Amino acid sequence: MRKILIIPCLFFLYFTLGTLHAQSLLSTSQAFPGDILTVVVNEGDVDDEILFMLKDEKGNVCSNAPGLTFEMEGISGPNFIGLMGLSSDLDPGNYLLRAEIRNSKGLAVYERPVLIRTRDFKSEDIPLNYDMTTLRTDDSAEKRDQSRRLWALLNRRSDGAVHPVGVFLPPVKEFILTSWYGDRRNYLYTDGNTAASLHTGLDMAAATGSEIMAPLDGTVVMAEERILTGGTVVLEHLPGVYSLYYHMDRIDVKIGDSLSQGELLGTVGATGLVTGPHLHWELRVNTIPVNPERYLSHPLIDKDGILTIIDDTKEKGR
Repeated sequence: MRKILIIPCLFFLYFTLGTLHAQSLLSTSQAFPGDILTVVVNEGDVDDEILFMLKDEKGNVCSNAPGLTFEMEGISGPNFIGLMGLSSDLDPGNYLLRAEIRNSKGLAVYERPVLIRTRDFKSEDIPLNYDMTTLRTDDSAEKRDQSRRLWALLNRRSDGAVHPVGVFLPPVKEFILTSWYGDRRNYLYTDGNTAASLHTGLDMAAATGSEIMAPLDGTVVMAEERILTGGTVVLEHLPGVYSLYYHMDRIDVKIGDSLSQGELLGTVGATGLVTGPHLHWELRVNTIPVNPERYLSHPLIDKDGILTIIDDTKEKGR
């Protein structure tokens, strides 16, 4: 027996498949490129192993996330959550959300449609001088090694339960946004060549020496100088959820530091590939860059939204 309750902007699904599985799957039914698609399995089995995938109409996997243990006051468990980053270059259209749930009773597969809506992005040409052209086109072993190490870090997921998370604070108090998430960039080299690129974060112009604060509680997992990004700090906030800070003048933290929201990371600078002093602030979810600006006003994990739809479902006797 399968019962489906449709609520504006959200859908709640309840499945009973004999004695194999009985749980609820909760997710938004539509999203925009740059969003985090949040999926919750409510009242699952304690030994569930869950993998969420978002597939396009050709069956290609565009995003995936493991089901993480999710604890929240007001809902019975066991509960699991998946945070799926939606890339800025994700084409609008119809997609398929697939949940594969394995436990000692067997395997259950649930599939539901998700609509990815159209979002407009800015375009910009960025002329580079000789030094910046050389820096960006550098193919040294050191630069490649730095890229590999960062990618390996972003693929790591710590253990532990996930709890509701609120909004970010801006990492810099006084700034001017000079580039936005998802900007379609065209770098103009001094030799006449060009290179296209997607901007993966926000550029926050501020005076050199301006303080940079942790926008959310997190643990420092990288603090070093890099060729392209200059003074660099990476924070892990949740398993698979990282924020990145580039072009810093001074780094005041070290790997392993546990920071509370608002604590000092360092200062704004003009190190690495830059045309002026600014902070590049980036948010990655299971390796995919998402729009950090959205989460200055929207909770990263919305407790009230989850509770509301579960309560509505209980009231209707589902």
